[in-house]
Amino acid sequence: MPIIMEDLKVGKKYDRDTLALVWQYKGRQALSRGIITPANDNKIILFVTKTKQKSDTQYNNYFIEEGLLHMEGETSHSNDKRIINAESANDSIYLFYRDIHHTPFIYCGRVFLVDYKVCYDKPSIFILSTSVSLSVSASTLSVEQNKTSLIDTEFIADPEGAKKVKTHVSYERSLKNRAKAIEIHGTICKACGFDFNEFYGEDLAKHFIEIHHVTPLAELREGVSIDPLTDLVPLCSNCHSMIHRKRGMIMTVEELKNRIKIIKKI
Repeated sequence: MPIIMEDLKVGKKYDRDTLALVWQYKGRQALSRGIITPANDNKIILFVTKTKQKSDTQYNNYFIEEGLLHMEGETSHSNDKRIINAESANDSIYLFYRDIHHTPFIYCGRVFLVDYKVCYDKPSIFILSTSVSLSVSASTLSVEQNKTSLIDTEFIADPEGAKKVKTHVSYERSLKNRAKAIEIHGTICKACGFDFNEFYGEDLAKHFIEIHHVTPLAELREGVSIDPLTDLVPLCSNCHSMIHRKRGMIMTVEELKNRIKIIKKI
């Protein structure tokens, strides 16, 4: 009985011979391209190896943290545009990942483009997420911190710098916590009800929202656990700014909501 992609299980390992059969390739070498786009199918399949053989072209591929992948594209750039335009073209991207060559790939399932940088003299760079909520969390964090891109400032650094950045993100602005808060609370402002998608259009806003820490980051003890249900609140940019408007005093969400109700009645 032929193997089809729907038979594959997320988290399981598959060797190249098995995966070649899924797309009916005659040999495993077809997968060595790293990116395949099966004919008559809206799928982009990525085969990403962190440590390749010395004789192969070396790419800077690695998981920044769990669920968030840094990947370099093909040197030919032939599939850059298709990856970038996947969402608007209704293409789905699927990831197979392994840490070292000549080992099976782990099937990571569908992934989502968070950020990218097109390069012409070297491979383009892509940041991909294994979940929608983590993708939203990462992309909105970059805007919230007034960074033009996740890539240059956040993730492309020497090993020491990358470690320091990872520690900073994990402790101060945990992407996982933000992602869970978005799953729980949604992306509509809890103070004024503003919906970025509705106002600006989903093609631009892409579920944008800022995440407010009920207890200020500066007051959190190192290593303290955050409960996204009670400690994190989605707010629009205006409400988030107003809550932090007065130096040395942070309004509660309820205080701001009441203030908005009073102003609207005037």
